[in-house]
Amino acid sequence: MDLTTGPLATLRDRPLKDAVAQAARAKPGYRDHPLDQNDSRGAEPLVEIRDHGIAGANAYHEGLPPYHSPIPGAVPDLLLRKGVVARLREVNDRLAPYGLELWVFDAWRPVALQNHFHDDWMPARLRALHPHWTDAQVMAETGRYFARGAPAGGIDPASPPPHATGAAVDLTIRRMSGAELFMGTIFDDLSAASNTAHFEAEPEGLAFSHHEARANRRLLFWLMEAAGFANNPTEWWHFSLGDQMWARITGVNNAYYSVPA
Repeated sequence: MDLTTGPLATLRDRPLKDAVAQAARAKPGYRDHPLDQNDSRGAEPLVEIRDHGIAGANAYHEGLPPYHSPIPGAVPDLLLRKGVVARLREVNDRLAPYGLELWVFDAWRPVALQNHFHDDWMPARLRALHPHWTDAQVMAETGRYFARGAPAGGIDPASPPPHATGAAVDLTIRRMSGAELFMGTIFDDLSAASNTAHFEAEPEGLAFSHHEARANRRLLFWLMEAAGFANNPTEWWHFSLGDQMWARITGVNNAYYSVPA
């Protein structure tokens, strides 16, 4: 694997600060973005990504860090829309000559799991960390990382949580059947360090870890963008295609993936 020359080296050197800043400006209000429920693409089935050559393991079901135990409502499956999986395969095709591949942490997410994180898990940790915060402050910070779910599991098809659509995916790059590339934080590190552009500023000194994380985040970002995905600017690992966040960030008039049939 030589990432110092060739097309991937160019992507590792390409700044992403401006693109991420634009996405951050566009993102607010994305759950109100128009969604065309009559678009034929919305009828695409969910498929198990590992049956289509995409590697991964459901982090919430496996109880990987930072959780260290299975999360209530998690499932072992990694399900995405068929069209989204086809785009991920395009990314893998570009990575394969370098001995690299995508590794997926999370894909379609049951609404019970979404509710757990948005309504219980994240607010409890924020209140413990910031006991003087108001409820509004807690929910605003929660919303930076977890979309609201749905009362009693009833999802509004005009405003579904991204992961409930099967069009949003959390992932990284790894060496084939080996270690993940260093991205500067673990998956679901809910802090400013997880902002996609966190490492864009030039550090003092050599700072090899900073440079490596920055280059690898750039690589992931630009590969996924070239395949049509949009990145959630607060989470380097979160990408989507066809959902409301994607439509808002890319400026497309209508999203087309709602709740799978």
